Amino acid sequence: MTKKDMLKMLHDEEPILRAEITALYSVLDHKLGLHGADVPITFGMDEKALGSYMPPSYDNEEQFQFSLFFIGFCLNEQLSKTDRVNLYKHEYAHYMTRHIVIPEQYNWQPGVHGSAWKYCCSLIGAIPSDFYVEGQSLKKVDYDSVLTRPNVDHKQVQMLDTYRTQRMYKNMENAKVRYEVGDTVTHPKFGEGTVKEVEKQPSSVRLHILFGDEVKVIDQKWLVKTGYQRAGDR
Repeated sequence: MTKKDMLKMLHDEEPILRAEITALYSVLDHKLGLHGADVPITFGMDEKALGSYMPPSYDNEEQFQFSLFFIGFCLNEQLSKTDRVNLYKHEYAHYMTRHIVIPEQYNWQPGVHGSAWKYCCSLIGAIPSDFYVEGQSLKKVDYDSVLTRPNVDHKQVQMLDTYRTQRMYKNMENAKVRYEVGDTVTHPKFGEGTVKEVEKQPSSVRLHILFGDEVKVIDQKWLVKTGYQRAGDR
């Protein structure tokens, strides 16, 4: 199977995966009186992040994002169903922190994965862990212990959350589309090329650029970083 064939198969699975996620979120919505199932669900091929919840911002609408690289059915190393469900709940808990009132006693630990998020995890049965560990979703969680006793130093949490916030902002900046189809750019090796396709990813933008008779896929942030501007901007 070629990479192109695999990508097509993965993208063909999007309706099935979206239906699976929406069905789960509809059940949680009914339980909590929320509307998570109405939030747009997008898919990408991020090889580092399994999923994310993006709150509404000036440039982006509220959305859930999941990587087909981890949840695609046609992949040999696909997450198990229990791990997939836990991933979906993990991101729904992030959504909850923006849409429900968190009791004061669960606001003692700051951060994206602080006590407020862990409290939301406890309401829907999600594993309150920052990172994915295979099979972790099968373990029983003592939520009372997690919610009442810090497991890391607060200064460390603040430092980690500062890093995550900076990384999230950087990813949002990298995902802004700065080129359009038809734009002409100059590359130091390939010469002048024309943008034929703009492929937006959760944390980047890939440009399909035609140089002569050959199309090259180049990360937009590389062009921005190296200062290779559109011909019209020079």
